[in-house]
Amino acid sequence: MNEPVYSIPKTQTGQEILERGTPLFPCAVYDRDIRHYIGGEIPPHWHHEMEIFLLQEGSAHISLADSEFDLRPGEGYFVNSDVLHGVSSPPGQPCRYRSIVFDPCILSGVPGSAFDILYLKPFAEQGGRAFSFRENDGDTGDEIARLFRAAFQNCETERDGYEFLARDALSRIFLLLRDLSPLAKARPQNDREIRLKRMLAWLDEHYMEPVTVSQLAECSGICVRECQRIFSSLLHTTPVQYLNRRRVAVAAEFLISTDMPVIEIGLCCGFQNPGYFAKQFKRLTGMTPGEYRKNDWDSGGNGI
Repeated sequence: MNEPVYSIPKTQTGQEILERGTPLFPCAVYDRDIRHYIGGEIPPHWHHEMEIFLLQEGSAHISLADSEFDLRPGEGYFVNSDVLHGVSSPPGQPCRYRSIVFDPCILSGVPGSAFDILYLKPFAEQGGRAFSFRENDGDTGDEIARLFRAAFQNCETERDGYEFLARDALSRIFLLLRDLSPLAKARPQNDREIRLKRMLAWLDEHYMEPVTVSQLAECSGICVRECQRIFSSLLHTTPVQYLNRRRVAVAAEFLISTDMPVIEIGLCCGFQNPGYFAKQFKRLTGMTPGEYRKNDWDSGGNGI
């Protein structure tokens, strides 16, 4: 049985769509390796849920719209609601991580509660976008990592009453993070992030069609040069390279879940030339489309 391959399902607005946990307790935990994602990276995405990530092995590069940083084992980060972020690692190297992705309502309770009005809503709207922390720093980072492990273990085992224990650990983490981030009058999105989100959403809607960089730039009201500059500075790639990764990710899903001919899948995903499709697919996955389809994937679920 081969290792699972993951992808990031998204809406036409570019927002990640993935059911977290259960409707009664919308919180999910993940123990994964970046190498098992298409292209060896978690592509830029955002979600309403908050997320805490702790690196277990290897190295990870975290990209945000206004910053980027590297993580080593024992280091992690928190990302606030609706913040664009992505994760990558050096080719061929392990990047095993654990993460907890949870809806803020787990901590805030019913809308209009004191937890919601006084704490969670102001933090989501005005708090810091992201924070990094380090285990064994003898300070706040050490406590966050300890509480993270407690929350993760309780969600993973799902023993009777685990929701109470996980919520308690996540609440304590939230209070520590809140102390690190005095609220601002507002947390406006970076202009480049707004434009990038708009362009990624447009690509997700039109990836199956012939696409030019000029069209992409036009959808966000900027020139081609600025479009290329935004992709380079925020995603460290070109619009064409990003589009190829997106198309390959969708093609991989079709190969696993349907019996459509390989050539037809390539066409449906925007590759007009079968040879170019095969070349890009192998470059990003290490296999031809035919080889990829023949593998016995243990899917284990998608998403971050």
